[in-house]
Amino acid sequence: MQRELEIGRKIQASFLPKTLLQPSGWEIAACFEAAHEVAGDFYDVFPLSGVKRVGLVVGDVCDKGVGAALFMGLFRSLIRAFAEQHYSLSWMDVLANDAPAPTGNGSLQRRRTLLSTGTTALKNAIEHTNNYIFSNHGDTSMFATVFCGVLDPQTGAVVYINAGHVPPAVVNASGVKARLQPTGPALGLLPDMEFAIEQVDLEEGDTLLVFTDGVTDVRGPDDELFTEERLLSLVTRPVSSAAAMLELIQSSLHEHIADADQYDDITMLAVKRNPVLSI
Repeated sequence: MQRELEIGRKIQASFLPKTLLQPSGWEIAACFEAAHEVAGDFYDVFPLSGVKRVGLVVGDVCDKGVGAALFMGLFRSLIRAFAEQHYSLSWMDVLANDAPAPTGNGSLQRRRTLLSTGTTALKNAIEHTNNYIFSNHGDTSMFATVFCGVLDPQTGAVVYINAGHVPPAVVNASGVKARLQPTGPALGLLPDMEFAIEQVDLEEGDTLLVFTDGVTDVRGPDDELFTEERLLSLVTRPVSSAAAMLELIQSSLHEHIADADQYDDITMLAVKRNPVLSI
């Protein structure tokens, strides 16, 4: 059984990207620590239309163990396949054309009700995944919370759907600028659910941090939770890079866990827009 779990662990690891895209002017870093041999968390970073756009996904399948690990592979593969298929509809170009001009600091454009011909492609990728899981595996009662976004490295715009996932944070040296709240339910719960699209604009120095609840729910030897407040206090500390931010969080998590058992999978994805250096 141990050998089979080890084989499963290696196969599951192959679903995660071996290297991460690094668009010019950006840094993308990730952290993944399974609580057991196999995990229910996953993340993905993949190019769309060459490298003109970048797909960003973080998910957390309910439950733990082999069942969650099997569905992790299914959710990840469906989302990527549908995203790549629907991207050929050039929906991002439509979104760029009908997006409103930034107001104020332009850091956050919340567009919960926008459902144009172009933007429906992202909705379809999530909705097809949701309906496939429910229609073909509804009797298993398996579902996943998922954050799925598409980054335009040229403008810093990220259009996204948050399917019941813990709200990602947009942070910079001044603190937490925004939390990206759910725009729909978790995937696989019910058929034909509605998922709204929103947009956030990342400015120079901003970092988008997407994480699973395994980060904030880490327990120490005294059963004390790590908490979201502690996490957000860390991400506002000055660091040199997205990777350094994740290393700081990991170090604090391991210090908090000490000799306790890791209860849940730990997954984080950090996307930082580097400042333009003046000459």
